[in-house]
Amino acid sequence: MPEARIVIVEDEPQVRAMVADVLQTAGFETAEAADGLAGIRLVKEVRPDLVLLDVGLPGGLTGTAVCRELRAAPEVADVAIVALTGQVGDRYEEEMFAAGADDYVRKASFRPSLLVSRIRAVLRRTRQDAAGVVEHPPLRIDPGRREAELAGETLNLTPTEFDILYRIASNPDRAMARRDLLDRGGGAAAVDRTVDVHVLSIRRKLGEHQWLIATVWGVGYRLGVAQDAEA
Repeated sequence: MPEARIVIVEDEPQVRAMVADVLQTAGFETAEAADGLAGIRLVKEVRPDLVLLDVGLPGGLTGTAVCRELRAAPEVADVAIVALTGQVGDRYEEEMFAAGADDYVRKASFRPSLLVSRIRAVLRRTRQDAAGVVEHPPLRIDPGRREAELAGETLNLTPTEFDILYRIASNPDRAMARRDLLDRGGGAAAVDRTVDVHVLSIRRKLGEHQWLIATVWGVGYRLGVAQDAEA
């Protein structure tokens, strides 16, 4: 039985074949698409555990647009997405995360072992099934159903956003270091930047309740309390 099902959306045949070979060797089942439209159709058909998505797809439907389309489709909105990108820079990373990606791997530093470890880290986060519901009004998080509610309304979180918020909410008396909020390889600066971008997105979705995530300077983040809303 395969470890997980992964859809690869990549327009370059050689890259697509190489990635598929790496993932199959690691024990994953793969399906492939060469463009954005085909990728969206395939993801909805296969319902994979994870999508490996090239950001630089040609034509009108870029990888970033595909990511947004998948997040907007109820039947696959919670699928894990790892971006494969040839771009370098904070702006590109922020765009990917804003579109709903959970993590990314740069083509320039591509290593089979790194790709597999990143994918497994994302899958571990999205598959976690903790014991009980966490409630800190107006926030309620059900890890078993992987659902988060704010004042009774469902929060539309990406898998990684859900995991970060859950880890913060599950440790109400602890300041969480950024590295404790994201299980992935890479240097400390890259992890810190990635977490900060995800937290920024979560806060936007929390709206007037964004005080629920408080910054602990020099450390990371903690669960906010009501008086933080007045600070």
